[in-house]
Amino acid sequence: MSYFEDKGSLNEKQEVFYYAGSVYRDLQDTPRALEYFLKSLECAHCNGEDCDSIMMRNAYSNLNDLYYKVQNYEDAIKMAQGELEISKLMNKDVTLPYLHLGTAYLARDDRLQAGEAFDAALSEIMHSNDISKHQSALLYLLNDYATLEQHQKARKCFSMIETDPLNEFSDFSCMAFAQYYDLCSKTDSAIVYAKHLLDNGSEIYNIYDASKLLFRIYQRKGDVGNASRYAAVYMELSDSLDFGKRQELAATVNNEFQYHLDQKKEQKLKDEKKKYKNSLVFLALAAILLASITYILYIRRRNRHLQEMFRLSSELQQMADDEKLLRNDIEQREKELEKSRKSLEKTSDELSNVKSELQRVNDELSGYEKALKEKERQLSDKMEQNRTYIKLLHHSELEGKAEDVVHAIKQSSTGKKDMKPADWKQLYQAVDQLYPTFHDRVSTELGRQLTDQKMQVCYLIRIGLSRPQIQSMTNLSRVTVWRWVKKFDWILTNDESDAAVKN
Repeated sequence: MSYFEDKGSLNEKQEVFYYAGSVYRDLQDTPRALEYFLKSLECAHCNGEDCDSIMMRNAYSNLNDLYYKVQNYEDAIKMAQGELEISKLMNKDVTLPYLHLGTAYLARDDRLQAGEAFDAALSEIMHSNDISKHQSALLYLLNDYATLEQHQKARKCFSMIETDPLNEFSDFSCMAFAQYYDLCSKTDSAIVYAKHLLDNGSEIYNIYDASKLLFRIYQRKGDVGNASRYAAVYMELSDSLDFGKRQELAATVNNEFQYHLDQKKEQKLKDEKKKYKNSLVFLALAAILLASITYILYIRRRNRHLQEMFRLSSELQQMADDEKLLRNDIEQREKELEKSRKSLEKTSDELSNVKSELQRVNDELSGYEKALKEKERQLSDKMEQNRTYIKLLHHSELEGKAEDVVHAIKQSSTGKKDMKPADWKQLYQAVDQLYPTFHDRVSTELGRQLTDQKMQVCYLIRIGLSRPQIQSMTNLSRVTVWRWVKKFDWILTNDESDAAVKN
C-alpha cells in the first residue's frame, strides 16, 4: 500500500485505494472503508478523463451505502448524485443510482424528492426490455413505496416480482414483502415474512428492521407479550449496531480526510508560490539577457541601415529615370481602359434592348395563352351543348320508333304489368336496333361481372328511366339501384358515338 502511495500512478492509486476500501467494507470497518474509498475518488478526480470511470462510479455507490449506514444522509445524497451523474455520462443503467438517491432522501424524510427518484427508477424498469433482470430493484422499490404508503405503485412493483422469499429466501426480499403486506393491512402475512427473516436472516440491518416491524405490529394489535419480546430484540440489535459510535467514527474519518485535503491544498499553494518565485527570477534574468541582445542587435542594425541608405540613394537615381517610362506606360494603359469602358457601356445598352424585346415577347405569349384558354373553354361549352342536343334527339327517336316497348315499360314501372322474359327480349331488340353498338359496349365494360339484373338495369338506364322506375321494374333494393346507376353513368355519355353509328 505504501509503495503505491509513494510511487504509484494516479490510475494505480485509484485501483489500490478502491480495493482497500472494499476489504475494510467487508470487514465491517466502516471508518477505514470510508477513508480509502474517498482517497480512490480523489485520485479519480485528479486524473480527469483518464480515470477508471466504472471504478469511480462504484466508489460513489459504496460511499453512499456506508454513509447511509452511519446515518450521514447528507453525504449519502451527495454520493448518490455523483453515482447518478457518472452513470448518465457513461450511458449505463441508472436504475440503481436512482434507488440509492431515493433511499437517502427518504432517510432524510424528504418524501417528495424520494418519490421522484423512485418514480424515475420505476420508469427505467418499465422501459427496459427485460423485467427479469430488475427483480432486485423491484424488491427495493416495493419496500420503499410501502414505506411511502403509495399503495398503487407498491402494488405495481409487487405484480412484476417473479419470486417468493418463502421459496427463494433472501434477507431483503423478506423485509420488502413484510413491509408491503403491512401496508395492505395483511398483518398475518407481514408477521410470517418478518419472522422468517428473523429465523433465517444473516444481515443485521434487515433483522433489525424486521424486529422493529414486528414490535410495531404487535403493539398495534395490543399483544403486549409479543410486543415486549420483539422490543427486547430490537433494543439488543440497536446496541449491536451502535449507530452513535459508527457516526462518531465516520465523522472522525471525514474530518481527517478534510484535514488531508486542506493540507494537500496548502502544500499545493506553497508549491505554486515557489514555482512563481522561481519563474520571476528566471524572467528577470531572461529580461536582462534579452535587453543586452537587443542593444547589440540595434547597433548592428544601425550600421547596416547606413550602408543601406548609400545603396538606396544610387537606386533612387535609377528609379527617377525609370519613372518617366512608367508614366508613359500608365498613360497608354489609361487610354486602353477608357476604350474598354466605352465598349462595355455599348454592350450594356444592347443587353438592355434584348431584355426589353424578351419582355415584349413574354407579354405576347401570355396574351396568346389567355386567348387559347378562352378558345378551349368555348370549345368545351360547344361540345357539352352538342352532347345535350344528341341526348334529346336520341330520346325523341326512342319514343317514336319503339313506342310499344316504352308503353310496356311505363306500365311495368307503375305496377300495372310485370316484365316477363319475352318483354325483356323485346326491350333488348328495340334498344339494339336504335343503338347497334350498345350491347357490345355493355359486354366490354362489365365483362365477367355482367349478370341478367345488371343487363336489365343498363338497358333501362339507356332508355332514360328514373331510379324509382328502375327499382319498381327490377325489384332490386333502392341502395343497389342507386349504386349501379352511379356506377354505370358511362352509358349516357356514349350518346354521341351511338348516334354516329346509327347515322
